[in-house]
Amino acid sequence: MLRNIMVPLDGSAFAEQALPLALAIARRSEARLQLVAVRASLQLDTATAPAETYLEQIAGQLESELPGRITREVLASEFGPLEYPLARNTVADVLSRHAEEADVGLIVMTTHGRGGIKRAWLGSVADSLIRIAPRPVLLMRPQDEAFGSAAGADRGLKHILIPLDGSERAERVLEFAQQLGGAYGARYTLLRVVSPLTFTTAPEWYNSYTAMPITPLSVDSALQYVEQVAERLRRPDVRVDARAFESPGPESAIVDYATEHGVDLIAMSTGGAGGVRRLLLGSVADKVVRSSEIPVLVCNARVIDTAGGTTGTESAAMAGRV
Repeated sequence: MLRNIMVPLDGSAFAEQALPLALAIARRSEARLQLVAVRASLQLDTATAPAETYLEQIAGQLESELPGRITREVLASEFGPLEYPLARNTVADVLSRHAEEADVGLIVMTTHGRGGIKRAWLGSVADSLIRIAPRPVLLMRPQDEAFGSAAGADRGLKHILIPLDGSERAERVLEFAQQLGGAYGARYTLLRVVSPLTFTTAPEWYNSYTAMPITPLSVDSALQYVEQVAERLRRPDVRVDARAFESPGPESAIVDYATEHGVDLIAMSTGGAGGVRRLLLGSVADKVVRSSEIPVLVCNARVIDTAGGTTGTESAAMAGRV
């Protein structure tokens, strides 16, 4: 069960665009919404209202949408107190630490992507956060809507696309994707994109002393794999489709498929496998985040494993990788 959702804010309209989606998920899952801001130990920015006042104002606007389930907290950085503004990786460190200590199950925030508003500083923090956060991060592109009219909207997650790579670690994202989609009665599409650089995966017992031929992965084999995974997830009230096709550009194929098939959320993961394979897969996830106009849920299994997983009832749902 998802209990706490965190939304980092920096006082900009850009960052506030994450609130409607976070509110919708909190309503559906009966979770609490945590509004957080990060400031330097030495606050020198006198052009903006104090962070506490700002968060209080935002919480007041949202109270009618989520009565009694909104909290707010200003996080002070313990790093480089004389540095202002704070480095983006420092903000990500503070947010990541708070997410773990406060039992946050999901972080929702906006991101720049390839273009967007260059002056919106917090959006680029997402680049660092998805690499270190021990919790899933849901990233979205701003919709240019007025905050007041958008706050009450119910952002549906009716169709969730889950790219997989054939590994067990990649499949860990499935449970969390189902947790988000379950409240909406969502359907799921499991997708494996086969590129010329996709090869069959060596088994766990394989080592440098074992002779083993490496062959390109066929579309038929990829489809067989995702169909087997889909069959495990299917229920009378849960629709799960399996798709596999060949494309020289996996990241663009994922985004194009999502756009053409009415997908509401792409759930994928990063980190995990070592060496060149991990770098290739990590690049795919990064490019999807940067190019997709559809919200993307990113789970970093490598960091989650290092952190020892999550706590409480969310532990099984928080890890994943692609």
